[in-house]
Amino acid sequence: MANKRMLGFTAVELMIVLAIMGIMFVAAAPSFVQFTRNSRIKSGAQTVVSALHTARSHAITKRKNCAVLFNMDINNSGYAVKIYWDPDGYDEGGSVTNWKTLPKTIIMTDNGTLDEWDIIPFPNDSDSAGVNVKYIWFNPTGGASASRTIEISDINRNDTSYITILNTTGRVRTYR
Repeated sequence: MANKRMLGFTAVELMIVLAIMGIMFVAAAPSFVQFTRNSRIKSGAQTVVSALHTARSHAITKRKNCAVLFNMDINNSGYAVKIYWDPDGYDEGGSVTNWKTLPKTIIMTDNGTLDEWDIIPFPNDSDSAGVNVKYIWFNPTGGASASRTIEISDINRNDTSYITILNTTGRVRTYR
């Protein structure tokens, strides 16, 4: 009989490879958690910045005031932004976009810098009851109603992204 050699891995070799993979997974898990948290914060900040840029552009092109409305977790409905034109009179104005929600693990705060508007039907334009919705508006020259800062952070406030709107130019800046 010919001596046949068995090809493959031994159980010891497989156990060593699994142990090395386990160590690598344990070492990578914290950085993955931080990566996903940062991704959610960036996504939330980008949603707000996009709404601000769109509202400013809409105000300039339509030559009308245009507001960004901020749902600061009204009725535990989460955080969202919406663009609305002609904020001087709700009856004459109208929605440009629907509410765009932020990721569920993200919170948005303004530290009292945003104004409140109490005649906005919430959550839909057809609702009859108005609630206090925070807002910032842009005029036809692109300027904002006032300089404001909005904070986007995770629930534990471990990491925060700041969005600043300058009143004279309407320029939007983000920083961490």
